[in-house]
Amino acid sequence: MRPMVTLVDIVGQLEKIDMEIISLLEERVRMCNQEGGLDADQETELFSVWLEESAEKGLDEEKMDKIGRLIIGVSRHSLEDE
Repeated sequence: MRPMVTLVDIVGQLEKIDMEIISLLEERVRMCNQEGGLDADQETELFSVWLEESAEKGLDEEKMDKIGRLIIGVSRHSLEDE
């Protein structure tokens, strides 16, 4: 018999995932700050990989496009802000 998953368990797991996402975004920004950051071609290539992987996982293409652009924007603006 499978143990029952409670709402508290789900919230705790989601919080853990969110903290991992934030840590990964922090790491991405830090990497973009190294060696002067990424050029437009590199950003485009990474964005293409992002969209391909998202599609393979069955994630909503339009939403993943927006999220990918936001991530690139956060990384780029963090470079300019420092």
